[in-house]
Amino acid sequence: MIGQEQAEMWEDVKEIWGNSSKGEKINFQVSKLISELKGKVSQFEMDSIEADITKIKSSWNQYKEKVSQFEKDSISKDLLKFTKLVKKVLQKLKIKK
Repeated sequence: MIGQEQAEMWEDVKEIWGNSSKGEKINFQVSKLISELKGKVSQFEMDSIEADITKIKSSWNQYKEKVSQFEKDSISKDLLKFTKLVKKVLQKLKIKK
């Protein structure tokens, strides 16, 4: 359920961004920035980043197994509260248009 709400919230964010008067300019600038960054990163750096990400994912999976059900429930409740708050903010942004 939380995953579905987050997906819906993300769709709302994308819709607001897409309908923004500056959305196209922002998309272009971000795309250009990514291209420039890719052009300046060496293969060694890319391999190093990939290795770091693999280590982080591995550590996270080990940590995730040690988390109690109470902690998982608490995190889920917090995510739900946060999701509801963001939905309210997004709704107010839609109304202001």
